[in-house]
Amino acid sequence: MTADDGGSRGRHISRRRALAIGGAAALSLASTSRLPSASTGSDPDEANASENGGREGDADALGRIHRAGITGEGVDVAVLDPTGFDPTHDAVAGGIREIRQFGSRSAVAERTTHGTGAAAAVAELAPDARLSLASFDTPAEFVAAVEWCRERETDVLLAPVAAHGSVATGRSDVARAAGRAVDAGCVLVAPTGNAALGHWEGPAAALLGDGETDPRRLRIRPLPGADSVRGRFRAWLVADASVESDLTLALLRAVDGGRRWNLLAVSRAVDSRAGQRLAADLDDGTHALVVRTDGAEADRRPDANASRIEIATPTHALSSARPLGSVAVPASVPGVVGVGVTDAARTEAESADSAAAPVAPYSGRGPVAGGDLGVDVVAPPRPWIADGRPGTSAAAARVAGVAALLRAADPELEPSAVTRTLRASAADVGRAGPDVVSGHGRLAPLAAVQRVRAR
Repeated sequence: MTADDGGSRGRHISRRRALAIGGAAALSLASTSRLPSASTGSDPDEANASENGGREGDADALGRIHRAGITGEGVDVAVLDPTGFDPTHDAVAGGIREIRQFGSRSAVAERTTHGTGAAAAVAELAPDARLSLASFDTPAEFVAAVEWCRERETDVLLAPVAAHGSVATGRSDVARAAGRAVDAGCVLVAPTGNAALGHWEGPAAALLGDGETDPRRLRIRPLPGADSVRGRFRAWLVADASVESDLTLALLRAVDGGRRWNLLAVSRAVDSRAGQRLAADLDDGTHALVVRTDGAEADRRPDANASRIEIATPTHALSSARPLGSVAVPASVPGVVGVGVTDAARTEAESADSAAAPVAPYSGRGPVAGGDLGVDVVAPPRPWIADGRPGTSAAAARVAGVAALLRAADPELEPSAVTRTLRASAADVGRAGPDVVSGHGRLAPLAAVQRVRAR
């Protein structure tokens, strides 16, 4: 890990280097019109229903909020993203308060990065919120960035990342940092992750073997909509604390029509509390994963009944995937607002009734440790200005924008009240009532703001 010259407080990005920071003020959409509230006879559930008409319905609801003067003014929102930000982009240039980088990777990018897309989504919903942007690369740098936000008493913290190699326990520095931010009064919003179709959890013995002659293998499949597995593959292995021997995740490729399997890559430890990570480039062949005990004696192999492992890949699907329990850190941390995503393709095709759009099959599902749902709400992934297919990160950015609106509507609103409001105002989707797939339902910005106004 490269040392950060800025220490735990990160490196400040100058105005000259960031180019557009401190440019023209963001356009205010406030007007003298008043937003109806329950106290004036408007029913939040009616507002909820009015927001279920797809993107046009969302835009209309957002316009009503802004015309009432609720634009995020006075609210500090931080966005942490490893890809950096383009501060010159029109969608964010007027609202940036500060940019920091934690570690050696530059916070300033000359393209429309994932981080730029996340910040732009927040700015669309809360155009007058003050944006603080921070980049990081390693888990330790993420922790430093979260601590920086906590010390600054940030109102809303968006972490559009999924630390699949971590677990929401005291073993994880990432989870503990998220917990401290929540305890300090920050509304922390994070995606549930895109690994539901690439998640497997079970006894270690079910996959333990050499893989070359042993049939215990997890086949790697393309995600829905992809023609093949070709491309960058990333996966994480997390072992139960009861496993004493060192486990590694091995990537195999079939040869001779599947009669033999060649070893392509093995996982490496990220740190003592973040499991193991495997990364490789796949071709169009047949690939699979197995678990190995490198260098261990046979009698040290984990007991099937006592030891459990978890494998997660957001880039591909796995045969025999087990989507339940696939919510990633930090969304799985108690108090963090965990956000899933609706199916973008179905939302486009059924724009007249987007409330019927199901949750995307790759969207992370609960439950999480302790039995909580793990998913608070789901949200659509669009609009999204960055390259690539938008997923749970894009949905989380929209929820963070609404959280900023709620805190602008009532600056005294506690983080737990923000979460309760998001849940109570959401439009139910899928099965009736809260569930581990869609949480409490689809994000409903207008209904949420009305509930706060009615307090």
